[in-house]
Amino acid sequence: MENVKKIRVAFAGVGSNTSSTVQTITQAKECNEETQLPGISYMSICGYELKNIDISCAFDVDENKIGIDVASAIFTQPTSCNKFCEVPLQNVSVVPGPLFDGLDGDLGEKVKAHKKCYENDTDDVVRILKETNTDVLVCNLPTGSRNAVRAYALASVMAGVAFVNATPEIVARDPEIEAKFKAYNVPLLGDDLRSHLGATTLHMALIELMKSRGINVTNTYQLNFGGNMDFYNLASPGRSLSKQNSKKNALFAAGIDASKVSAGPNGYVEYLGDTKICYLHLEGDSVLNSNITIELRLEVQDSPNAAGVIVNAIRLAMVARDRNMAGSIDSVSPYLFKSPRFGKTEQEGLRDFVNFIG
Repeated sequence: MENVKKIRVAFAGVGSNTSSTVQTITQAKECNEETQLPGISYMSICGYELKNIDISCAFDVDENKIGIDVASAIFTQPTSCNKFCEVPLQNVSVVPGPLFDGLDGDLGEKVKAHKKCYENDTDDVVRILKETNTDVLVCNLPTGSRNAVRAYALASVMAGVAFVNATPEIVARDPEIEAKFKAYNVPLLGDDLRSHLGATTLHMALIELMKSRGINVTNTYQLNFGGNMDFYNLASPGRSLSKQNSKKNALFAAGIDASKVSAGPNGYVEYLGDTKICYLHLEGDSVLNSNITIELRLEVQDSPNAAGVIVNAIRLAMVARDRNMAGSIDSVSPYLFKSPRFGKTEQEGLRDFVNFIG
């Protein structure tokens, strides 16, 4: 039997996105070789299948999650991700990560930090990543946790672990941090995960479609509502700015001036849970200056929509390690993230992604 190399992945933040990702990996491990899971665009990437991913460690600050197995932590409130499958014990307990600014704003009212999180620092993360032989670290921290995200990024550099920045906090776009990854020969993917078929992906695709038909986009906006902890956190004005900027970066890449476009989190509606609702509006000038207006409503389960991209990013980060690539992996990041170093259209990003995996 062929000895397939495993990918040992760590998670910083055991919330809804991590929950859906772990459930997706679990589902893949229970399938036979011929099964094509819905929403998973690539069951195998350069020889790495979803079932090759194992959890090495997980960090959080919530006192209710620390010390329990990941299989239980991913369903512990206030995580709102639905339970799609039974997850067996992973024999990996959640460990306290450094707090920094992770619970600033209203989030601190919902989550009580474990006392050790006030004591732990970046060195503790480096030590654990090394002890657990981690290959890839996925950062799923709350938006606005600028200092905490950067701390995990630097810990990845020092531990020689590939880093996937699923948050809108600037890491890959920061020249100083990106240079560290390059100097230490560590791959970096980011910033700000694009959902598999989410608001920004759909918005970009519609803009590109209109432009491909010679239609001048004159006005557009994107309104988003949800009931998970991400939307609760983003209801704090001081926590949502990086997300708004990230969405605008994606729309700039699609080919419009997004400087005055409203495209951000617009409201927390508790009863929606992990459901996200987006309203898109686009206006354009067409033949004989005739008007075209598109109104669209998108409803998705938020965290599964992210998991399909995260499992791709994990495997691509591992492929980059295998190829001895360092720094920002610019050939795949535009397809996977809203705010990479160099933005591209959907079609350009897909082309480069396909070329990368060969």
